[in-house]
Amino acid sequence: MSIRDRIWSDFSFVVSSGYRERVLTSLEVSPKLPRQLAKETNVRVSHVSRSLRELGKRGLVECLTPSARSHGRLYGLTGSGSRVVTYMQNRGRHSSPEGKPPKSAGFVPKIRADSAVSLIRHLKATRGREVLLDALEGWSVDPEELTADTWLTADAFDEFLELLVAKLGNGSYDFLRTLCARVIPTVTSVREQIIKVIPLTALIERAPAVYSREVNYGRIVVKSGHREAAFMHYDWLPAPAFCAAVHGTYEGILRARGVEGTVTKTRCVRSGDDRCEYVVKW
Repeated sequence: MSIRDRIWSDFSFVVSSGYRERVLTSLEVSPKLPRQLAKETNVRVSHVSRSLRELGKRGLVECLTPSARSHGRLYGLTGSGSRVVTYMQNRGRHSSPEGKPPKSAGFVPKIRADSAVSLIRHLKATRGREVLLDALEGWSVDPEELTADTWLTADAFDEFLELLVAKLGNGSYDFLRTLCARVIPTVTSVREQIIKVIPLTALIERAPAVYSREVNYGRIVVKSGHREAAFMHYDWLPAPAFCAAVHGTYEGILRARGVEGTVTKTRCVRSGDDRCEYVVKW
């Protein structure tokens, strides 16, 4: 991996968690104790400690007084950590707890966490809280801290979906597709459109607006015909898990409207096409 790719990878890892980003940034000026970091960042000491462990494993921070007791250990940035902080400053702030994240030449693709929160809520109810938290133990984001208005990096969202497939499914993306068909239509921005008493074709035309509210990269072009429509996704490079989630979402919306139909993926950017395309027929 090149130095540039490593910095980008570390940057994505850091900004996928608001805690990690605040802790790393706080260490830029000088080394600090965990309690000092907690006070400066307004983050509980337990979250600070976990962030330091995660950043330490990544090689971005180091304990400067390893022989001291846990509460007296001093932490500072490594060379890699300093490079990431510099990169963050040059790129601007891309971690947005609430509101639409800014777009710029170096913006980070992000997804509003409402869909992840809805999936977590559903799985807690159907599988149990302990089972779900065990499945997400290795996730770079704390699922208990998510709110609908949190913004996740696309990498963090893909990681979340892959963990669901690996730990709670059968290893197939069909599990994720079925799960999203059931859950995503309940997401607020999707549900408020589905329940409107408007023709299906009119609902389809609203897809780009809903998408732009939930995702800050890529764009949708919709082409409608007689009892069919094509949803064309441009300017993105989704992971297979996200493709399955989108596929299931379209199927779930049809079902939620009480319409019998099919959704077929006919193009994919990962196959060399200029777009991903989902054709809906009813």
